[in-house]
Order: sequence, then C-alpha cells, then structure tokens
Amino acid sequence: MKGIHPMARLKEIRVVETPLSYSNQRTWSFHPSAHHVRQLLLHFLPPDFVLDGSALLSVIFGEKPAGEAQCSQVLGCTSYYVEDFDIGAYMACSPSEQQERMLLELTAVLLRLARDADAGAVNQAARCVRDGAFALRIPVRKLWRSSPDKHYRVEVYRCLGPAIGEVWQAHLFDKAGKPLAVDGITNTPGYLDRTSHFSKSRWDGALFQIVHTAMNSVVYSLDAARCDT
Repeated sequence: MKGIHPMARLKEIRVVETPLSYSNQRTWSFHPSAHHVRQLLLHFLPPDFVLDGSALLSVIFGEKPAGEAQCSQVLGCTSYYVEDFDIGAYMACSPSEQQERMLLELTAVLLRLARDADAGAVNQAARCVRDGAFALRIPVRKLWRSSPDKHYRVEVYRCLGPAIGEVWQAHLFDKAGKPLAVDGITNTPGYLDRTSHFSKSRWDGALFQIVHTAMNSVVYSLDAARCDT
C-alpha cells in the first residue's frame, strides 16, 4: 500500500557496556572480547533478516541508568539492556567461556526481539557459530583481482576468531595458482569491521591496492614482484 515502507533489515549488532560501570582506568576493555561473536552471528543470519525494523541493535551489558527503559527504539536503532550480567566476572573467564556466554546472551536478546517466525533463523545462526568453533575465513570476492598481465592473482579474506578478533589478509598467487605470500592487511588482533572501508581494489603495475572509495585514497598496497622471489 502507498505510504507503507518496508522494515529495515538488521545490518549491525553492537556490544557495549553500561555507562554506570564503564571506566577507562582498567587494564582491560570489554567490547573487544565480543567482536568476533557478534560479527559471526550477524554473518550467519539471512542477508534479508528483519529483527524489529531497526538496522542497528545495541546490546548494553550491565545496570541501566534510572529512568531508562530496558528496550527502546530511536531512529533505526534498538537499544537493549542485559542487566543480570557481571562484567568483571565475565572478563575473568577464559576466552572460550567468554565467547560461549556472549553468544548465549546475544542469541537470547535476538530471540526476545524477533518475530516467532524468525526464531529458527536466529537459532540456526548460533549453531553455525558453534559448529565453526567461533572462527571463520570469509572470502571478500569483490576485492579479488588478477593483474593485467595475468601473472598474479590476489584473494582477500576477512578472518574472524577469538585470538584475532577481525583480521583482513591478502593471499597472493602466481599464474599457475601457486601460493606466494599471505600478507596482513590489518593488524593482529583487530576489532573493527572494515567491510565499508575496503570497498574497491585495483592493480597499479605490480602493486595490488585497496582503495577507500569515499576518501579516494589507497589504504593498502602489496608489491607482488617483491614477493615473487
């Protein structure tokens, strides 16, 4: 019907800490431990998955400030407080215990907000995260390129896991398909989603480059000739 707009698909899940307990004086930070879990869960949800009409879900762990609702929706963002959560105790757990606890909490929030018909998709996504041992190497095929002379080919992968968070890699092959090098595009560990940053690739002679489209600047360069020795 005219005037009715389709509900936005879920594009991002954030994990943050309640402002009541946050301190920048700690030796640890909470949200990096959850990065690979939230990204994997989102990856395994259907690409057209609609949660509650918001494109962003912000899951806030810890006590909510007085007067705030447990769940609120503003300008395409849904915020949800998980109050029964001891961040200090969580950070004292092993990485394997942390990721399982985080997956349980995020899955529970998604199930509370999702329509009954979408519960199966949420549970299936959680199973995929566990089946993959909380790690995945995702091919970013839009950035794969063969050099103009066909001597080289570069494949780009987005890697998620408990020890690395999020790391991007360039895999260089010769024209016969022989691996020549694996180069880190980002530092290890990393905790930023670079999907929108790394949007275009090209060759400049023997240099493979990744370009940030919005800024029109080279953000990564690999000298294939130097690796082929």
